[in-house]
Amino acid sequence: MSTPSTPQQPGERPGAAQPGDAQPTTPLPEAPRQPEHSAPQGGQPAYSGAAPSYQQAAQQPYAPAGSTPYRPQSAPVPSPATTLGQTNTYALLAIVFAFLAPLAGIIFGHLGLGQIKRTGDAGRGIALTGLIISYAYFVFLAMFVIIYVGFIFAMIGAIGSFGSMGSGYDSF
Repeated sequence: MSTPSTPQQPGERPGAAQPGDAQPTTPLPEAPRQPEHSAPQGGQPAYSGAAPSYQQAAQQPYAPAGSTPYRPQSAPVPSPATTLGQTNTYALLAIVFAFLAPLAGIIFGHLGLGQIKRTGDAGRGIALTGLIISYAYFVFLAMFVIIYVGFIFAMIGAIGSFGSMGSGYDSF
């Protein structure tokens, strides 16, 4: 068993003394060997190869032979910034208020579209989405009111026609 050597830096001679060479190292203890099975049991064939133990697998190098030595990785690259800071504020308010207060969604949507045309900010799609959702809310509200009022008139008409059928008593 050998201890891993430190990677060579470019321009460094092999075998040159390095700062970490002066420290003594202690070898790791050997892993105990597992006994091999000699006789098959139950008519099954015996397993011919011994399974490597955890310590043996840990002693094998991670990189295949002939690969480049370990180099420390650089710091992780930060994720790119979002475009949320460049998005028009009125457009964001339009999409939020489209669900909370649709009238405010319509107002902020139109204000946002006007600013986006003037300044070239991002967020035109968000402003349009807020406007579409807000207008759709009012269309469904208007359809509901029309159907509801029509239902009420139908009920009144049905009650009125039921009463005009007569009571069955004729007055003489």
